[in-house]
Amino acid sequence: MKQAKWFSRKAVAAALVCAVLTVTATAAAMPAVWETLIGHLGVFAPYAQTVEGASCRDQGIEVQVLSVLSDDLQARLYFSVQDIEGDRLNEHLTLEGRLDNSIKMPPEPGEKEPIVSMISRGSVFELISYDPEAKTALFSISTKYLDGVVPAQDAHLSLTGMTTRKAAMDKTVSLASVTGAALKSLPIGETEQTILSPSDIINLGYTDAVLPREQVVLAPEQNPMPLEGTDDMWISSMGFASDGCFHVRLGFADGISVLGANEYTWFPCSLSLDGTESNKCWTCRETLVPGGIDILFPLFQASDLALLQSGNVRISGCYTRPGTAIEGAWDIDFQLEYYASTVLDWTGELAGRQVAQVTLSPLSVTMNSNDSGIFSTTTLYAVKQDGSTVAAEPGAGSYSNDAYGTDAGKPVWDAYNTWSFEEPVDLDEIVGLSLMGETIPVS
Repeated sequence: MKQAKWFSRKAVAAALVCAVLTVTATAAAMPAVWETLIGHLGVFAPYAQTVEGASCRDQGIEVQVLSVLSDDLQARLYFSVQDIEGDRLNEHLTLEGRLDNSIKMPPEPGEKEPIVSMISRGSVFELISYDPEAKTALFSISTKYLDGVVPAQDAHLSLTGMTTRKAAMDKTVSLASVTGAALKSLPIGETEQTILSPSDIINLGYTDAVLPREQVVLAPEQNPMPLEGTDDMWISSMGFASDGCFHVRLGFADGISVLGANEYTWFPCSLSLDGTESNKCWTCRETLVPGGIDILFPLFQASDLALLQSGNVRISGCYTRPGTAIEGAWDIDFQLEYYASTVLDWTGELAGRQVAQVTLSPLSVTMNSNDSGIFSTTTLYAVKQDGSTVAAEPGAGSYSNDAYGTDAGKPVWDAYNTWSFEEPVDLDEIVGLSLMGETIPVS
């Protein structure tokens, strides 16, 4: 099928102020948070905009916009959340809200209306750190400007609620310690509840057929093992049950629950063998047990011991925990400054493809071409005057076949590719861009 196309545009004119992050009078109240932010930004810190005077307070919680790292391809906003009146926040804090920092441009003359619009609404807030002494969390939220969307200098951050009741788990545990011995098992009784997981949904139609006849769960605390970085859950028992299949039983701290609406759960545990995953690794059945959950992998028996010992189990998903929910209104307006990309004065053939446009900023590269897919998995390099290079990894983009649905004998590819530099580049030092062994001149 023809895929939606994301159009690149020249950014609206903007004056860029390159501000080195410094601890200003406003930031002095939270030096530890700024120190964490500067460490997180690393080599990008001198290219980030410091935002001053952008804060608001509601329900005893102060939210302050700190910094923005942006060009006209993508942006990342950093802000703090501090409890001024109590101690209601922790490392499980999650936020509800949105960031508006983009403008959808009308199509240029002769161009069709873009099919998909990529804007920041709905982006995920990422918790970078939490300082219990300062009662302050550092968050970021990112966005990409694609498909006719450009940065807006008048940006707005809006939060409508925050809670410490929601949490997410993503831990990987080695299976090297698993033995072939059968562990003590318990029959599934009236106190247990089998729940549908995404694994069941993915494999619906044959999961039940491969379940063992003997319906059991592992008895608790037979070979307990902590999960690094959390006390909410731990491995209570792990190994082969009397049904001959591999099980992982998790223990839960008081108040922990993975059960959501309609008795479904988003707790998709899986196995990984030699770094690969397959339906066999994903197929599992989860059963709620007193104080935890038993995860059955019915397609792995004792004969698979050597294979299991070389792999690991991934325990991931969302759950609820004891905590506090705070509803309020935190609305902050601020000015967004960004690096406008330069359109290179070059078009032509590259690695057998026709390139129509290339843009370059200190943070990223974009390219319009008729590539059919190779560029999206290929690292690009910026070549400096001294011959050294800076790598840029491929990011979001799109491919479409403009001949789809026509009588054309061959595909007519229209590709939009993006790359992000592993460290910022000084455009005055760049003499070329290298891709697939060939060079694009930068003058």
